[in-house]
Amino acid sequence: MRRFKSCPPHTLANTGKFSIILEYLKDGPKTSKECQDFFDGKIDRGYVRNSLSKLYMKGRLVRVPLLLRSGYIYALPEHKDRLIEKLKEVIPASVKNAVNLIMNQRKLFILNELVEETQGSYETMEYYLDRVFSKQLNWIKYTFYKSFKVYWNAKYSKEELLPDLEKEISEVHRKIKVMGEAFEKEVEELLDRYLLNLPFKVDKTSTGTQTGKFFDLAYRLYLFGDIKQPIHLKIELKNHIPNLNEITAFWRKTREFRFGSVIPIVIAPAFPSIIYKNFGDMLYLVKYDKLKEFVNSLEVNIKS
Repeated sequence: MRRFKSCPPHTLANTGKFSIILEYLKDGPKTSKECQDFFDGKIDRGYVRNSLSKLYMKGRLVRVPLLLRSGYIYALPEHKDRLIEKLKEVIPASVKNAVNLIMNQRKLFILNELVEETQGSYETMEYYLDRVFSKQLNWIKYTFYKSFKVYWNAKYSKEELLPDLEKEISEVHRKIKVMGEAFEKEVEELLDRYLLNLPFKVDKTSTGTQTGKFFDLAYRLYLFGDIKQPIHLKIELKNHIPNLNEITAFWRKTREFRFGSVIPIVIAPAFPSIIYKNFGDMLYLVKYDKLKEFVNSLEVNIKS
């Protein structure tokens, strides 16, 4: 088999499968995934992905220097000016709307606010804003301020935008408190509906610890009757994406229980990857939408 390195750039378009890939891109920029999907069954997906990379390295293709979830966006050199339009096309609508908000206003945006206004998801929003538009494109900057994660147009400095945010923070805290109370009530009702109807004894119990700290919810599950030690569920509820410090504090609370079986559970809209890396084998990290979907599916099955 002929090695790619020995193939001069000007002959790439005539080397079998490379020419098919280049022909497909004549319609305009495509993501790596789109190319793989198009050739699936005709050309191996790994071969398509590697070929796109090699064609780019040899100057036959150009690409957006951003690694998206769908891979890089590739185009023929004559279509270079269409790459940004393709980028706007493939990112989720909620992220596109969030980017427009940030780029067109001189203010600091709180992550919760962006998710709420665009009806997006926390994880998707963070992924694209942090990894693509901040680290790779440098259009947007972000940091943490008074426990809030904030984003702003990179052409401004955080300090010049802070005064306006300070004016808004009391209102933001009020909204978060109201939303948080509604979220906690909703989760508690869902858990009661599920746990208190299991085919064995389950008690809602004290949420306090020996040192006076509190969990949001606690249950005792008597899987083997009253003669055995129950399983203690200690539950923390977050109506936002919890940061590492918050999860660490929760983990320390659960360590106060030295006897019996304690299962520490955190329920939140989503979790950043750093939480999975540090606590994935010690805590149950439950995304609320998945929990709700699970409980609702059980109820539908029982009724049917």
